[in-house]
Amino acid sequence: MGDGVLLSCLGVTEEEERVYRFLLRNEQGLIGESGPVAAMSQEGVKSSVRRLVALGLVRVRDDGSVVAVDPAIGVERLIEDTLSGLRARMRDVDAARSAVSELGREFQRGTRVAAADIEQVLGGREVWARLDELAFFAHREVLAIHPSAPWKGRNIEAARPLDLRCLRRGLTFRMVVVREALRDALTRAYVDELVSAGAQVRCVGEPVQRTIVYDRSQAVVPLDPGETRRGAVVVRQPGLVTGLVDLFERTWESAADIATLEGGPGGEHPLSELDKQVLDVLSRVDKDEVAARELGVSLRTFQRYVAQVMARTGANSRFQAAVRAKELGWL
Repeated sequence: MGDGVLLSCLGVTEEEERVYRFLLRNEQGLIGESGPVAAMSQEGVKSSVRRLVALGLVRVRDDGSVVAVDPAIGVERLIEDTLSGLRARMRDVDAARSAVSELGREFQRGTRVAAADIEQVLGGREVWARLDELAFFAHREVLAIHPSAPWKGRNIEAARPLDLRCLRRGLTFRMVVVREALRDALTRAYVDELVSAGAQVRCVGEPVQRTIVYDRSQAVVPLDPGETRRGAVVVRQPGLVTGLVDLFERTWESAADIATLEGGPGGEHPLSELDKQVLDVLSRVDKDEVAARELGVSLRTFQRYVAQVMARTGANSRFQAAVRAKELGWL
């Protein structure tokens, strides 16, 4: 092995390691010898020796000469001391986490004395900063509904650390996406990444409005649904948040697991009897109002059934839903 620097992580400088390596090979004096040590000044050598003695890598004999300590003893002891220091540092850093809640309360009292029930956040950067804050302090659950448009790469990169941090902390993370968005390769790859990390994801066939709810106590919706870059509204009013949670739960119940989009013939997600009835009436009736009456449900409920069937079959149209269901072996 060459004389490369190996002990710098243990607090040993390049010059000190050079002297130590020389002593490992030579037990007789340092001055006047050839090799790297000869290029060092006498004072530099003496300084390195004093430092090596303090580190326990060199010892002084009774006659005043110096000798290297066996690396199996000296270096190993230095490693243990370094690891002990690192472990203590890790304990101190971990203990600092306990200050987060207290400091957060100070922050709330200081810079945002009484957070409004409804707060406008203007500008894309400010919105992401607020989402980062809300995700950081969430400790139970995140509910998210995403619109039908494919997600832009920069938005995915901004959302990834927030979403994955919540999942690593063990929060329940449920998300509803529109099937159309999953046709985009980048969007689908990110959704699959979240699922792999523990997120629960379902899809719907009809457009939905972007909503994020943290711990069922704070929600974020676009300031302008038609121009989301303008900003967002943070809602803390309990009645409004409860309404948004109910909206999410209804959407979630009518949505299909994205795994159904991957089903094959005889797959694990066959159509229910109701789904088959919906497909049957679609093939015979042109108007939704008439189809809903035939099934004995409201127009809105019927349209939700249709969206669910389309999501399960991965169809682009209602007609294709029936064809696709036959191809999957579900009819």
